[in-house]
Amino acid sequence: MSEPVYSDLLKVTPVAPKTRAEITDTMVRTKLDKETDERQAKIRKLRQARLAMEAKAAAAAAKPAAPKKVRAKPPKFANKG
Repeated sequence: MSEPVYSDLLKVTPVAPKTRAEITDTMVRTKLDKETDERQAKIRKLRQARLAMEAKAAAAAAKPAAPKKVRAKPPKFANKG
């Protein structure tokens, strides 16, 4: 009989040993990538908040302000007789 079809799936490939420098390099790059992703997400969130705030301010500025009521000044020589 021939070998089963899945025989090459079960083969173990040897892993090359890494030096301490390679391990450190991998760890640092992983951490830096994570920090970069977090920073970019924060920047994206702040940018959206700023744009929303600017849009709200522009909408408020576009509305005409209600005219101020003007009080009538009393005459200068009132009640003098």
